[in-house]
Amino acid sequence: MQLQKRCMMLFFAFLLFCSMSVTVYAHKAPDTSKEGSIMVTMTYENKAVPGGMLTLYKVGNVKEEDGNYSFVLTDDFADSHVSLENIQSDQLAKTLATFASDKKMTGTTKNIENDGSVTFPNLELGLYLLVQTDAASGYHSADPFLVSVPMYEDGTYLYDVDGTPKVELEKRPTPTTPSSPTTPSIPTLPQTGQLNWPVPVLAVLGMILFSAGWMLRFGRKRYSYEK
Repeated sequence: MQLQKRCMMLFFAFLLFCSMSVTVYAHKAPDTSKEGSIMVTMTYENKAVPGGMLTLYKVGNVKEEDGNYSFVLTDDFADSHVSLENIQSDQLAKTLATFASDKKMTGTTKNIENDGSVTFPNLELGLYLLVQTDAASGYHSADPFLVSVPMYEDGTYLYDVDGTPKVELEKRPTPTTPSSPTTPSIPTLPQTGQLNWPVPVLAVLGMILFSAGWMLRFGRKRYSYEK
C-alpha cells in the first residue's frame, strides 16, 4: 500500500516537473518602431474610377496589455464612446464618420488619382477611418470603412495595407433628358368652295339696283306733280 502511494507521488511530481519545463509561446507582437501606409484603389466592375477625394482619420491607438494588442480610441474620438472590439463592423465605421462630421474634424484629405488610387504614407500604427468626402462624377460615395495598420494576415503583420477590398462603388442612375414638346400645328379651315371675288361684284350690283330703284321712285313722283 505504501509502495503504491510512493509511486503515485512520484508520478505527480514528474507531471509537475514537466509542466514547469513547458515553454509558453506568446502571440507575435507587431514592431511598434515601424511606420505603415494605406493604399486604396477605387474601382467599378474591375475598372479604375478616378476623381473625388478620400479623407483619413486616426481613430485608435495601439494598446498592449499582457502581450495582447488591441485598439483604444484616440483623444479626438474619445467622446464618441464606441467600442473598438469589432473593427470589421460597417456600422462602427458609419458611427465614427458621423461623429467626425458633427465635430467638423479635418483629417487628411487627398485627391484620387487618374488610376483610381490614393495613398497615405508614413502612418503611425493604429486604427484608421477612411471617408470619401467627394465622390467621383457619376458615382455614389463609398461607404466609410476602417483599416488597421498593421494588418495581421496569414500569421504575418502587413505594414503597407491595401484597403481596396473594403471599397464598393455604385453608379448613379443616368438622368434621362426630357423630350422637347412639339409645337402644335395651327388648324386650317376646310375649303368650302366659296370664292372672294363675287363679294365686291355683288356689292356694286346692289348699289346699282338701289340707285335704279331710288330713281324710279322719285322719278314717278315728279312726273305726277307735273301733270
